[in-house]
Amino acid sequence: MATVQEHWVACLPEEKHRLFDSALNELEISYVLVSVSLNDALTLCHEGKLSPAREQAPMFAELFKRMVSRLRGLVRALADHGRNLGTLPNVAPLDPDFFRSERAQQLARNNGLVSLISLRERTRFFRKLGSLEEMVVELHKEAREITGEIAEGTAVSLRHCWKRLEVLHYDLNTCLREATIVLKSFFCVLPNNELPPFRRRLLSLLPAAGTIRPGRSHGAPGRMAQGLSRPVPSHMIAGLAMGRDKTARFEQHSRHRNKLSKDNSGGKGRIPSSRMRPDGTGGPNETN
Repeated sequence: MATVQEHWVACLPEEKHRLFDSALNELEISYVLVSVSLNDALTLCHEGKLSPAREQAPMFAELFKRMVSRLRGLVRALADHGRNLGTLPNVAPLDPDFFRSERAQQLARNNGLVSLISLRERTRFFRKLGSLEEMVVELHKEAREITGEIAEGTAVSLRHCWKRLEVLHYDLNTCLREATIVLKSFFCVLPNNELPPFRRRLLSLLPAAGTIRPGRSHGAPGRMAQGLSRPVPSHMIAGLAMGRDKTARFEQHSRHRNKLSKDNSGGKGRIPSSRMRPDGTGGPNETN
């Protein structure tokens, strides 16, 4: 079995690559929309426009929910295929240092402990997927509670609430990067004859992943946006490239201990990608 590092840099056959790319595009679009909504709210708070910032809460809540639903769909497709057909890649355990919320750190620590005491790859694979799904459910639960308080006007501090939502957004992004790397490793070990049933299962849980057709550019904004109910503005699509680069950098830090390491924090002189506007500029109170 190849390591996670070897899987990440490996090239996929064309058919697997198309499915991997289209699934990732759908997830990235959802993530960019959440990021833009959050950035707008933080900017409004910084400018003292608290009423418009409060009005952003329902939209952010709906976009966060959509992102969680898509990410859970991917995790479930991987788990279902592994249980039914037994195809399991190597996985690296979750690291609590990659997360910022207390609950996410706790779940990551538990997953790391299980990985230490279990020598079976099957156990590690399903435990990691289970931890990721539980984590995004917990993130969504807290995000729903906070946005409810904001929308109802019962929040004690609007700025504090949006800052807390920024932490949840950060951890959701880390879950996305972890799931992306598991998916790449999965495709590396997936036998060709198992690709059709996995595609069917994935598309049943992530329907818009099938909107990219063979032979078309995977980076075309119009094609990538087909999976959404409404068109995505071009400035939002620009954020997809940042997400792809972030996934690659997220994995590269694993060489010294074969574990995934975060790029979310970045260097002290850089703005984390998750807190950038889609055009690459910084959010409120931040400069490049």
